[in-house]
Amino acid sequence: MNTSLASSLRSLLCAASILAIATAAFAHPDASSDPVARALATTGLVPVKSAGPYVQVGSYHIHVLVRLGRPSSVLPDGTFLYRNFSAEESSGQGILVVRFSHGRVSQLSLATPTFVAMMMAAPVSNLTVAAK
Repeated sequence: MNTSLASSLRSLLCAASILAIATAAFAHPDASSDPVARALATTGLVPVKSAGPYVQVGSYHIHVLVRLGRPSSVLPDGTFLYRNFSAEESSGQGILVVRFSHGRVSQLSLATPTFVAMMMAAPVSNLTVAAK
């Protein structure tokens, strides 16, 4: 009886492992075929052209608030952070970073949580130069 119970448990664990591997494979597509996801994983910051169909570089501050809603966080320099943002036509996900200059969007980027933590700890001028 113990042998049959051990065999059943082994089979169950094997099936659970196979299911976990299959789920992970479908949940995270191969980054090599997704340049945005690959760049985000390697650099931590990827510039994006727009955030949805209406917000792009040059959009007014109020326009961003109307279209994207309240940001998840606002940095001391006025940079908006929107968590759980997805890049269009990519599996890349991260935090949308919206920087402003003179009341208009000056930079849109998708960043990893690690990069955002660095942004909060480092002076803004150092990260702006590093991102270019």
